[in-house]
Amino acid sequence: MFNSRVFLYFPMAAMIVMMSVALLIVSLLYEHRLHSDSEARLNHLAQLGVSMIRHHQQQPEESLDGLLAQVVDGSGSRMLVLDSLGQILADSQGEAEDLGGRFSLEERQRLGQGAELDGVGRYRLDSLRQQQMHYVTARAGSADLAGPVVLVSEPSARLDNLVLVLRFRVLLVWASCLVAIALFSIVFGRWMRRQTAAETETLEVTVVARTRELTMLQRLGSLMSACTSVSGACHVLEPIASQLLPGTSGAIALLKVPKGKLELVASWGGPWIGRDRFGADECWALLKGHAHLSREEGLEIHCEHYRDDRSCQLCIPLLAQGEALGVLQLSFLDEALMLDSRPMAESFAEQVGLALANIRLRDNLRQQAIRDPLTGLFNRRHMIEFLENQLALSARQYAPLSILMLDIDHFKHFNDTFGHDAGDFVIKLVAEEISNQVRKSDLVCRYGGEELVVICPDTEVVGARELAGKIIAAVAAMEYKHAGQSLGQVTLSAGVSCTMGAKGTIEALMKDADDALYKAKQGGRNRVELATALEPPLPEAVLKSETVEPG
Repeated sequence: MFNSRVFLYFPMAAMIVMMSVALLIVSLLYEHRLHSDSEARLNHLAQLGVSMIRHHQQQPEESLDGLLAQVVDGSGSRMLVLDSLGQILADSQGEAEDLGGRFSLEERQRLGQGAELDGVGRYRLDSLRQQQMHYVTARAGSADLAGPVVLVSEPSARLDNLVLVLRFRVLLVWASCLVAIALFSIVFGRWMRRQTAAETETLEVTVVARTRELTMLQRLGSLMSACTSVSGACHVLEPIASQLLPGTSGAIALLKVPKGKLELVASWGGPWIGRDRFGADECWALLKGHAHLSREEGLEIHCEHYRDDRSCQLCIPLLAQGEALGVLQLSFLDEALMLDSRPMAESFAEQVGLALANIRLRDNLRQQAIRDPLTGLFNRRHMIEFLENQLALSARQYAPLSILMLDIDHFKHFNDTFGHDAGDFVIKLVAEEISNQVRKSDLVCRYGGEELVVICPDTEVVGARELAGKIIAAVAAMEYKHAGQSLGQVTLSAGVSCTMGAKGTIEALMKDADDALYKAKQGGRNRVELATALEPPLPEAVLKSETVEPG
């Protein structure tokens, strides 16, 4: 892996290299400019020297040495006048005779030959001063006539000093820039480290929060998958919803299929001010099939089931395989909080929707296992389980438990006359009427064929016999029509058995009820009979009063 510092040092190195190259180019350009200026200055002095020679030729009484001295005064340069043979004719410093004696013939001739390179700078070693000299020459005569040569020189050390000063200044600028870059890099590096540390800390906090949210969502799914009812699932999700969606109040409404309405099943974050019951067409989320925000892009559209202008509303449909199960409703006081909470709310709604769908699926499978498909009543299997629990409860609490066994009279003849479809129709109507007559604590089951059983917890034999008579009368009073044809009167026979805290068995209790039903059939049908094992026996007057004559 690359170290993050590499990405910091690389631009620093690039800046240093670019700065060094730029300063080197500037230094070379200025050095060239210094040399050019020096040559131009010497050439200018040489031309002035030529002018002084011409002036001296016109006015020979003036000293040529003096004229030359005036030209180079203050410049630090020296001007010589030589003939073509190199003989020194004049000197700005007045030492022509001494130089003539000190310069060798060869050296004077070489200086005189410099006139062939008119105006071009040269370097030579001054044998007298033992230093390098920078000089230029200019011929005073015309090109075709030999004339004196003007030689202007100055120590090259002067130009070298200027170049050295220039290089020192460039080096100083380079060092200053290097220090500035280093300081900038240090400051920028510290700032980057602080930023990186802050971003890392923020990322860690975000990761921890997200991990916590995912863990809670997973826990929610695990707990809800273990629930066997919607009420149990709602009891689980309420505290988790408060933690996953803080600063909000929310509710869940589920669609009741037979009624086509949504009913509130859970709420959190304070009292829910929305409606407890509403239609699916009153919620924009259910109409659109996806989340609906009451305030979005400058528009404000509230759902009919929750109208509060002081808060923002977010509705998310609870979906499972494209089917709407209900809606998640959330209320926010802050619009920014609503937008920030939307992703988590959608994940929460998805998790809840899947869990509720699984609960409903399990409940449907369970209902299919314990319900009769024709009448919707509980089947024999569930009846046995219920009886086992009620018998144990009756023995523990010494409470009565009664059983009503009901049978539709002459049902085989009815089927033969009107057909099996009409027979099924009658069984469904009779089952529905019996369910309407009993208490919520009673259990109505289809025992088999046209036989129905009602289990009545905490009911003595007198109350059970009265209930049986009430059911028989209600069924006999009903009007039965199928496919536009009247089916006539339908009657029931009933047998009643009861236990009073005794440790009886299901088989014995059911056999007593079946024997009583057989006795009712033998006694003329459309009547109620008690099991002979019941003690004490009921008075004969009561038995006669409970008999229902055919109408």
